[in-house]
Amino acid sequence: METRRESSAQLVKALSAAAHELSAPSSSQDQVLALIVSGAVHTVPGAEHAGVSLLAANGVITSQAPSSDLVRRLDELQSTYREGPCIAALREQHTVLVDNLAIEAQRWPNFAPAGMACGAVSMLCFQLFASDDSLGALALYSSRVGAFDDESLTLGELFASHAALALGRAQQMEQLHQALATRDVIGQAKGILMERFSIDAIAAFAMLVHSSQDTNMRVADVARWLAAEPRPHADR
Repeated sequence: METRRESSAQLVKALSAAAHELSAPSSSQDQVLALIVSGAVHTVPGAEHAGVSLLAANGVITSQAPSSDLVRRLDELQSTYREGPCIAALREQHTVLVDNLAIEAQRWPNFAPAGMACGAVSMLCFQLFASDDSLGALALYSSRVGAFDDESLTLGELFASHAALALGRAQQMEQLHQALATRDVIGQAKGILMERFSIDAIAAFAMLVHSSQDTNMRVADVARWLAAEPRPHADR
């Protein structure tokens, strides 16, 4: 039987591997999520399946890097019924432990029987982050009653805390890359307008803003359309 020391060693190893992977400039949010899920399944005692559940402002839950179809199905059920352990972790509590879903019918009258029918019995959900437009949770599942113990909670919380920081970093990096890409395409569009109409950079940007307002499109989208438009050939 695995000892606490061995489990802790696994956690340290998993977190070290994740940190090393996340330090790579090419790491994307999808890679971060995959590391979170894989590390959780192999580190937290009792975990058989895992996934990151994202709750949008409209109430829809989406599965990110689910370890199995079971995780995706459970997220779909919680999204449909607007109830379940992940939603509770996201909206009400930071951590939700379910020892036996069969006795949770009063708490979640729709999700509990549907989740049991899918094969889920024990669940452990940790809130990862909360922002203005989305919430995130790390969800662990098992087919056994009482699969998660105090050690699962302790290690799971440590892993979730590290995962939240890593995921936040990945989101910041993606936003930075998007901002740089937007700046580049706007600069390209300004150059096209400057050449075509013999105007300076300020006037070119003003044209982009004016076009954005007239078409109800974002400036970046107007710039992308302009950059993708075939350039007219100069008269010879």
